[in-house]
Amino acid sequence: MTLVKLRRAAQITLPLAIRRAARLKEGDYLEAEVTKAGILLRPVSVDRREPTPDEEAEILAVVDEERKDYADERRR
Repeated sequence: MTLVKLRRAAQITLPLAIRRAARLKEGDYLEAEVTKAGILLRPVSVDRREPTPDEEAEILAVVDEERKDYADERRR
């Protein structure tokens, strides 16, 4: 099992061995889901998947909150 650190703006870096095993490359999208066992990251194709209006609103709200948190941290 590999240890991954949550960094500023909630970013993580997936280790190379995991990226290779999942055949992930820079720019790929992952769908995140909280499960009983933990957090599941699943590769998705975005060229065939458009977010619903509710999903888009949720995404924009999270991005806005992260930007505010980041700005607050920079002011300290």
